[in-house]
Amino acid sequence: GAGEGGEGGASNEQKQEEATKTKKGGKSKSWFRSAAKGNSGGGGALSTMEEANNRMNTSVPKTYNDMFQFNAAVMGLGSRLWMQEILASFDAVVSNVANSYRLQEECDVLAVKMAKFKGLINLGEYKSVMLASLRSLVKDWGSLHEVSWSWLWENVERMLKKLLGKPVQQEASLSAFIGSLDEGSLMTIRREVYSRFFAMAPAGQDYFKQSTTRLHFIADKLVTMTLDMYREPKRMVEDISALGLRHVGYGIPTDLFGPFVTACVQVVRTLTDNDEAEESFRWSLSLISRILTRVINEGSTIVMRAINANSSKQLRKAISCAPRGKRAVWMLNV
Repeated sequence: GAGEGGEGGASNEQKQEEATKTKKGGKSKSWFRSAAKGNSGGGGALSTMEEANNRMNTSVPKTYNDMFQFNAAVMGLGSRLWMQEILASFDAVVSNVANSYRLQEECDVLAVKMAKFKGLINLGEYKSVMLASLRSLVKDWGSLHEVSWSWLWENVERMLKKLLGKPVQQEASLSAFIGSLDEGSLMTIRREVYSRFFAMAPAGQDYFKQSTTRLHFIADKLVTMTLDMYREPKRMVEDISALGLRHVGYGIPTDLFGPFVTACVQVVRTLTDNDEAEESFRWSLSLISRILTRVINEGSTIVMRAINANSSKQLRKAISCAPRGKRAVWMLNV
């Protein structure tokens, strides 16, 4: 009985081992083989999961601009086209937050650009999308980040609110004033601007040695630019930047721009009793002057001066001052 029980027990154990071997050799091995084949062929479960994760990773925005566009669409604010203007200038706004003079310039230009959009502009909507985007991008986002970025936007919003709605009215009043000028008034501007400017800043005579025709052209162009600043702010900012880089080559001191603006405003004051038209002209000319001054100061590098002098010797000397890894950057940063 014991032998039979032992034999029966042994036979049962053998059967269990064989069943286990069958499972290991059959189903288990076949499953790993199919998984391996699926991985190698791209049709297995693991491959499918990896592909889904890759697609999800690539679809998540990685930059602030992309994340802002994504969140604006999700929050139902994708149709706010004025937000795109702020987004395009936001890098310059953030970079110059410590420079109030430069920040004011960016906000002034931004206000003129936003004046081209009709309808209500709720600046608080930009703040909501901005904070949502930053929370998604900054891994260690905390209360200090929240307070800092809210403070930044509150300053920008305060500057913009002072100007919203004004550029449209200023453009209308300035356009009416310039349209009312006859040939005699234009000739007064051409003559008086330079006489008043030279009286306030005699050193300016050394930089206006062109012919009378050229000086009259500059005065006429100046009047046109003040109105175009309201009409086409994007193009004007680009044109003024290019003009500023040319002035680097002329070597004109930036401290002469203040007296020149003052002379122009004084002449315009003698031609109109409309305070709004005078203020519109002064504000636009002042903004042009600030942009020119900034571009000249930023562009007055030794590389830019060598390029304006058209001297290969000076250019090689300027580049030799740069570290080896930054010479190409110095050449491009003009």
